[in-house]
Amino acid sequence: MGLSPVAAPRADVAAIVVGGGGGERLGGVSKADLMLGGVRLIDRVCGVLTEACAAGCVAVVPPSVRVPDGVARTLEDPPGGGPLAGIDAGLRALSVGDDVLVVVVSVDAPGVGAFLPALLEPALREGVEGRIVRGGDPEPFDQYLMGVYRAAPLRRAIDEAVAAYGSVRGVGVRRVLRALDVERVSVGADVCRDIDTPEDVAWWETFLSN
Repeated sequence: MGLSPVAAPRADVAAIVVGGGGGERLGGVSKADLMLGGVRLIDRVCGVLTEACAAGCVAVVPPSVRVPDGVARTLEDPPGGGPLAGIDAGLRALSVGDDVLVVVVSVDAPGVGAFLPALLEPALREGVEGRIVRGGDPEPFDQYLMGVYRAAPLRRAIDEAVAAYGSVRGVGVRRVLRALDVERVSVGADVCRDIDTPEDVAWWETFLSN
């Protein structure tokens, strides 16, 4: 699986890599530091995104995680607030204009190189607020942590959640982002398989070696 999904970086695209939880089912290992095919997971994911997203890339990870060159870092405050709080922190750190497209990907998505082109091309239709991957096993489902969103509607959705719930800490991503008007692109269950268990690690090691 290649790490060069687009022909050239796009100045209107930025990226947020959400660092994920504590990897409890992986024995407490930091998902970002997990080695997969001889490459750290965060390096693999950010390697794809920095080649595509010239408006900036930020990783939402704790201080113990070394981020790749050219990638900014931030963390929700207080830490451990969940992926929506991570998106909020990442969006604040990027500080991009309303018209910028923001790719949002969890750090345990090594298939990003396969689905990113479908998120970015063709251009979003006027009025559409984003595009997300739909896939999974045994039944496909909406993958809001594998998507691209216009910055202004993404910010608005988070602000509305803060107004409704007091904060976004512990608030589900799907609960908030499903309010956005998004397109869906169907992909195979393989490329959107994330990493939660040792079995997932073994599966990806085999997939990447083929």
